[in-house]
Amino acid sequence: LSQLTASGYVVAQRKAAVSSKSTGRLAFLGVEEGSRVKKGQIMASLENEDLTAARDQARAQINEAQAGLVSAQAEQVDAELQYQRFKTLVGQELISRQDFDIAEARYKKAQAGVTGAQARIRTAQAGLEEAEAALGYSYIRSPFDGVVTTKYADVGEVVAPFGAAANARAAVVTMADLSSLMVEADVAESNLDKVHQGQPC
Repeated sequence: LSQLTASGYVVAQRKAAVSSKSTGRLAFLGVEEGSRVKKGQIMASLENEDLTAARDQARAQINEAQAGLVSAQAEQVDAELQYQRFKTLVGQELISRQDFDIAEARYKKAQAGVTGAQARIRTAQAGLEEAEAALGYSYIRSPFDGVVTTKYADVGEVVAPFGAAANARAAVVTMADLSSLMVEADVAESNLDKVHQGQPC
């Protein structure tokens, strides 16, 4: 026997308006309303040819910096050998002090060259990380397992974070986690004594 009748809605407790992290033109949209998606799945992407090129350039700069390090290390080894040889010879007064000073200066310069090459590698790696992050922002991924409930943008439209740009879409889609469904119903204050925890409904 029913003790109380109340109307309400079945709603997802976990839902999201999914937008891009950068501004750009939508190049791909792989979902429709009702599409089921997994966490991390790429739902859409912005035009990103320039970002891909920047990433490839950053990778090339790392390779160039690493080649520079190999060259600098070879110079350091050669300069150190000459420095140690001249250090012995100048002690025996078989070469001039000037020749030894030149060998010492070359060795110190070679050491600095290796340090500089290592720094260039670190800088290039940081550039690659930045380029990869920027490229990653051009992909719009699902924040959790769920279902697309509304589609706001289409391919060719400009989208921006929070709709920051004029005439730009903010959310690309909204989605909901259907495993978090609950019924929200209005119960009059006069009927609250008829409701208790664990009651069947």
